[in-house]
Amino acid sequence: MKLKTLLLAAALTAGSSSAANAVTYVYVGSWHVGDGPGWTSNPTVYSAREAAALLFGGAPTDYAISTIGTDPNLIDFSAHVDGWGDSTYLYSTVSQDYKLDSGAPGYDDPTGGPSYSAYVLDHSCNNRYDDPSATCAANEPGVNYAFQIGGNGAIPEPATWLTMIAGFGMIGAAMRRHHVTVAA
Repeated sequence: MKLKTLLLAAALTAGSSSAANAVTYVYVGSWHVGDGPGWTSNPTVYSAREAAALLFGGAPTDYAISTIGTDPNLIDFSAHVDGWGDSTYLYSTVSQDYKLDSGAPGYDDPTGGPSYSAYVLDHSCNNRYDDPSATCAANEPGVNYAFQIGGNGAIPEPATWLTMIAGFGMIGAAMRRHHVTVAA
């Protein structure tokens, strides 16, 4: 077998461990859409993953969002948002990356929508923008749950180490065999 073929086989074998690339999700917290700034201040429009990055740090791609709860096995990659003149998505869901900011930047724009944001105080919590110190009721719709994405293969698992060692052994054996053949 040629050295190049062995090198290719070893590389493919080392990269084939799907368990090493398994993604894990760690619950980091939640927020209610209405915890954001009041709509009359023309706040920035956020997708749920952007809101998670704002609230918990990091980048939006570090997060997966769910509307179901804190169990990582039930992540639905969906979010609640509020809309300028439309509260529909406080009760149903959209994609975790959905946001709409038409016209000039900002939720109120300054004359209004359409805009949809996962972090804005508008229709939720009984329109509490009249009293920002009020809190949402426990059963108020519009809670988003954030999970940090981990386990992206940066640190190989033991099975991957064994596969890589076997691949390196194959490369070493092939190089030794190739060297001996040339010397003879």
